[in-house]
Amino acid sequence: MRRAPLALASLAVVAALVLSGCTSTGNETADKGGQEQAAGGGGAGDNQSGIATGQEGFQNVRELTSQLGTDAEPGEFPRTIKNITANETIGETEIPAKPARVVVLDSGELDNMIALGIEPIAYAHSESMTSMPDYLDVGDAVDLGSYDALDLEQLKNLEPDLIIGTSLRIDDDGLKAKLQDIAPTVLAVRPGVTWKENFSLFAAAVGEEEKAAEILADYEEHVAEVGADVVEANGGEAPSISMLRFMAGRIRLYANDSFIGVILQDAGLKRPEMEDIDELAAEISPEEVTLAAGDWLFWGTYGEPDSTDQASVVDGPLWGEIPAVKNGGVVEQISDDIWYLGLGTLGAELVLDQLDEFADAAK
Repeated sequence: MRRAPLALASLAVVAALVLSGCTSTGNETADKGGQEQAAGGGGAGDNQSGIATGQEGFQNVRELTSQLGTDAEPGEFPRTIKNITANETIGETEIPAKPARVVVLDSGELDNMIALGIEPIAYAHSESMTSMPDYLDVGDAVDLGSYDALDLEQLKNLEPDLIIGTSLRIDDDGLKAKLQDIAPTVLAVRPGVTWKENFSLFAAAVGEEEKAAEILADYEEHVAEVGADVVEANGGEAPSISMLRFMAGRIRLYANDSFIGVILQDAGLKRPEMEDIDELAAEISPEEVTLAAGDWLFWGTYGEPDSTDQASVVDGPLWGEIPAVKNGGVVEQISDDIWYLGLGTLGAELVLDQLDEFADAAK
């Protein structure tokens, strides 16, 4: 069953497996260095397991996230927002009136504001990105450049009345304090795995919690419908889904604690053993690509394909040995901007639309 995108319709185990891959650094929920970036800092230190884990100090993301938000009545201002004011520390931010000049510090927050009908006045992004994902219209918003090198004077001169982002991206506590001095700043713990909770938090910051609840309710309805369509297309049984991503210097199989991992879980779809872990991803070598063992395979590439192993793997002898390829399962190249960089409700809706199209084609 096909339906209109949520935001347009309503504006509403295996952790011990040791791979031969490289140390985990940089990415979506895992590191601060860029939406799902291939380079940058903030990794998991000396992890040699091949498992892309969280940045140091962010392993209790769900516990921290569950304590964030506001007790204010819907739309009521002034209000107090519980959010991350220092790494792993929950504090309070006072917002005196409904914000009208919002600055977003990543693509997930931009997605969130657009979904709520709010046009941010400025945005920041990872150093490795030259623009926001194509599906997001930045309008006349000012590009502040990398969130790792914010020009605070420029930001102050824009006279924002709210700044939103994540502690994972703004991981320097001194910078957190400087942002609070410029304007009320509300930070979630990290992007990715808690993308729905982050949406609710940022909606509370702008007084649009009721609209956000409607949007998330529409998403839940949509994801259930698409999950059912996928099961039907697979002969009545939920297929296991592999999520393969080529990046400069690494190859990843995305797992449960990621933006796409949450969507697949919500759809009731299974994951192969290697990817059914409570981590961002498992890192593999080109020689281990057959570990993408799902019945269906979706693969994408971050950045320029020539900077990755995409060509040598996809055109290589092991590609035909990947179970989904070998057994005639669904194998699709996907948009990295949407499936891995989406990080918000608009991106999630586009993922569901495309997944439904793949299911329809497989029937």
